[in-house]
Amino acid sequence: MLAIILSIFLALVISFLVTMDASSVNLYFGTTILLDIPLFFVVFASIIIGMVLASVTTIKNLIESKLTIFGQKSDLKKSYKISDKLQEKIIKLEEEKSNLKEQVKDARPSKKFPFSFKIGQKDQK
Repeated sequence: MLAIILSIFLALVISFLVTMDASSVNLYFGTTILLDIPLFFVVFASIIIGMVLASVTTIKNLIESKLTIFGQKSDLKKSYKISDKLQEKIIKLEEEKSNLKEQVKDARPSKKFPFSFKIGQKDQK
């Protein structure tokens, strides 16, 4: 509905400009001269050229932003890969730590003696 209303409004503006600006003009491009061109052609050509340049600029900015985002995504993926590798190393080191603790426990001599006595006391029999 909005598109129809805007189309009708644009058609009214164009028809108004065509009837108001029906006079002829001369365009000078350096040594080249274009004679008796209707003014509404000049107005609409400048509007179209402006729209094309605005579109090109918008597309250029869109491409730049997409490339920037893509670059950041690839950096983020690299960071995730590095994080995963570091997490795997942490797991391996924790396993190695637990294995070493068990080896130290097994290698420690037993402190249990077959008899017990207290230091500083004489044998009482």
